[in-house]
Amino acid sequence: MKHQGAIVVGLGHVHAGRPELDWAAREATSRGRPLHVVRAFHPSQATMPWENRTDRLITISLHRDAAARVEAALSHLKTHWPDLAVEPFVVSGIPWDALCTASAEADLTVLGSRGLRTVGSTMLGSVSTVVAARASGAVVVVAGPSADVREQAKVVVGVDGSELTDEVLAFAMDHAARHRRRVHAVYCWSPDLLAEMSWRQAVPAPERAERWLAEAVAGWREKYPDVALQIGVVRGFPASALVEHSAAQELLVVGSRSRHARVAALLGSVAQGVLHHATCPVAVIHAPSEP
Repeated sequence: MKHQGAIVVGLGHVHAGRPELDWAAREATSRGRPLHVVRAFHPSQATMPWENRTDRLITISLHRDAAARVEAALSHLKTHWPDLAVEPFVVSGIPWDALCTASAEADLTVLGSRGLRTVGSTMLGSVSTVVAARASGAVVVVAGPSADVREQAKVVVGVDGSELTDEVLAFAMDHAARHRRRVHAVYCWSPDLLAEMSWRQAVPAPERAERWLAEAVAGWREKYPDVALQIGVVRGFPASALVEHSAAQELLVVGSRSRHARVAALLGSVAQGVLHHATCPVAVIHAPSEP
């Protein structure tokens, strides 16, 4: 298994792929893992349905471009992360298929983003959108060059009581422990439509929600006693509330229960919503693969 235990980074073309390269290199260093740089190329629309000279030339050109981008990435990593073990992979195949396959063996998959909003990304089939929906394990999407991160930036984690709650909290707490960050566990409470009417007074979050959240994270406080963990119940729709609370923070961690790329993108799940609007890196945690 060529990617077993590695941090896999899908090399994009925006900003020469450096935002995702640096984030993945920092993470690989903190975990003591090798970094695998993957660049896939594929002529999405052949000129003819049969093999011909034009298509062969297009494929050769795409391969050369992919190899050149990977070489530039390796040079960047050697300069800024000289002690990191790095291995390059130039893959012939559809990018999201290649990265989803690699994610099955990887410790973590890291991607960049074109910065498109929900509709544009869905219509154009953004690689990060599809991989975040279909990949195995954890996927981190880095939107671009780091925004102004607060001096005491936190790891924000969305807790919703689903079957992924433990996996999401485990990822957030582990990341915070290695990078010496605080964790802010957020439960988003949305009152019913009647309570949203402008003529009614704002309804406070129920105390039972705060009690439940405190109980949900109690075991993680004990497991990571050195990580400062705060909780908060916020009134609002999950995607928008999490985006607001993650501004200028270290990382936003959410769960994704969908493995179907088209459904996840078109239905606008919380994970897809934050991917397209959050300004900090977003970690999407999937349920363990079934046999």
